[in-house]
Amino acid sequence: MPSVPNNSFQLVMLLAFLMPGSVYQFVRMRLRGPAPDDSSSLNRVLRALTFSAALVTSYALLTAIFAGRPVLELVEHLQSGDRQAALEAAPPLAACALILLFVIPAGLAALVFYVPRWRGPKWPSWLRLTYDPTPRAWDYAFNGISPTYVRVLTNDGRYLGGWFGDQSFASSFPEPRELFIETAHQMSEDGGFGAEVEGSSGLYIRCDDIRVVEFVDGLASAAT
Repeated sequence: MPSVPNNSFQLVMLLAFLMPGSVYQFVRMRLRGPAPDDSSSLNRVLRALTFSAALVTSYALLTAIFAGRPVLELVEHLQSGDRQAALEAAPPLAACALILLFVIPAGLAALVFYVPRWRGPKWPSWLRLTYDPTPRAWDYAFNGISPTYVRVLTNDGRYLGGWFGDQSFASSFPEPRELFIETAHQMSEDGGFGAEVEGSSGLYIRCDDIRVVEFVDGLASAAT
């Protein structure tokens, strides 16, 4: 059974192998949004470890060429337990570690996200974005939506709806489809908007049993 790090050297090695991939994956998900393969914890762990291994290997080669001696001295101090000497040698390397473990992985994630979307020179086909990473049409429809009226047709033929404003909410992948509409309206049998429901603080709709969600722009759509 794996044990926790019991000295500074082991802790540094653990961070070196876990941090770059974790930072890359976090920034990638924040920019792109969740994708179907992100629902598997195993996929996320393997992707983070693979990226970390590739990046750390590159770092090791570059370090051996350009900064081998200072790093070796720091490693020797850590292994020997000489904390005072390690602290004296660490400050310049700490700044480098910050860049290597956080800045570069985050920058690579941003590069992978933005380059295919840049309307600049014609990129080779393997660099161009060939798919929309939005996981579902539901997420696409509610991504950045402006305030509007929303009506929902249920499987039993009833209409529900109201004003979907800044205080409203739509769940996103991988959560179940749910809506919170901040102002509920009375709805006619043909889907027309009536007056606001008195005393209502909002309308929650679990969307497993619905046929249609429709966005209706304009205040004129609501009855006065």
